[in-house]
Amino acid sequence: MPAAVTASIAAMLLAGAVPPTEPAPSLEPVFAAEVLLGESIDAGRTPLGGRSLIRITGGRFEGARIRGAVLPGGWDWQLHAEGGCTRLHADYMLRTDDGVTINIVNDARLCPDAAGKPAALLSTPAFEAPLGRYAWLNGGAYVGTIAPGTDQAHPSVHIRIYRAVPAAR
Repeated sequence: MPAAVTASIAAMLLAGAVPPTEPAPSLEPVFAAEVLLGESIDAGRTPLGGRSLIRITGGRFEGARIRGAVLPGGWDWQLHAEGGCTRLHADYMLRTDDGVTINIVNDARLCPDAAGKPAALLSTPAFEAPLGRYAWLNGGAYVGTIAPGTDQAHPSVHIRIYRAVPAAR
């Protein structure tokens, strides 16, 4: 964040322009997706942990304002740390039914709970959409849920993306 923006936010807080406790935002569904996965490639141990890559081979997504296909060719880069946590960084493209191509980068961290079982997987997606009909994706804050698909013969993940909507004042 640029220093001028940080200083401006700090000045507003000190001046009382922004209440110290804002109401919590609500979540608005953006779309649900099934992302198809290909082979996993073990890239070996690195100084940061074990590295693997999973190819994204396609899929579909659908929401109230947007729907289309997950394009093949993306990757989910995973880093398996010593403490049992895995960092995921997926970078792939969506193509809407009306032909617009949108980049999505979805980051997540999967850590076991106190009992050693995988906890719920939440992500922080970001979009890069061209100017026009889907430019609204470029702003805002997003959160996603990720769950494994149920068809072992066709590996996939089910992703739901939500946009954080500020509370009305």
